[in-house]
Amino acid sequence: MNQLDHVVIAAPDLDAAKRRFQERTGIAPVDGGQHVGLGTRNALVSFGSGRYLEIIAPDPEQDLSSGFGAALAELDDESLLHWAVRVVGLQSVADHATSIGFDAGLIRRTSRAQPDGTLLEWELMGVSGHDLGGFVPFYIDWLECPHPSDTTPVVGALTRFELTLPEGDNARRLLDPAPDGITLLTGEPCLRVKFESPEGPIDYESRDLTGFSM
Repeated sequence: MNQLDHVVIAAPDLDAAKRRFQERTGIAPVDGGQHVGLGTRNALVSFGSGRYLEIIAPDPEQDLSSGFGAALAELDDESLLHWAVRVVGLQSVADHATSIGFDAGLIRRTSRAQPDGTLLEWELMGVSGHDLGGFVPFYIDWLECPHPSDTTPVVGALTRFELTLPEGDNARRLLDPAPDGITLLTGEPCLRVKFESPEGPIDYESRDLTGFSM
């Protein structure tokens, strides 16, 4: 398995972002839960077909004096942040990333408590050693977790995921073969996402993806 898993949008206020998303699309994102220690919480909607959208924002119930949640609180508006590739077995990705000159991050067991108290656990890994920020994906193995695309409201089908990367950049080698669900183009870094909704097509575009630090 090597496929687009989810798209991440960063927001300074989750409740406000959820309201705006519902106004634009007609679908309300559902709360995913807290990321304890990161100072963040999220809300989700599904694209179906094993893909979903995550909105991540500061969690006012956690310490926001520093850390990632504090950084999100300084944002002016929602914007594309990062994207994830779903795999089974992160070590093979780590080996491939290292072989082409990147630094594979630690494979980390991660968890999130859902609003009903159910604990989800999965594994994450980032790739560093580049200056492309969130244009280079992070990787996720959902282990035995139910996939969020199967447990959250469907907003509509994802109809475009176009990633533009410079010709000859090692990021292109990392993404060879291209994960299922993405179109890889050549040029200045850019990410374009488009999906259907009950209120019509929705577009996001960014030429500056900060990304998570992993």
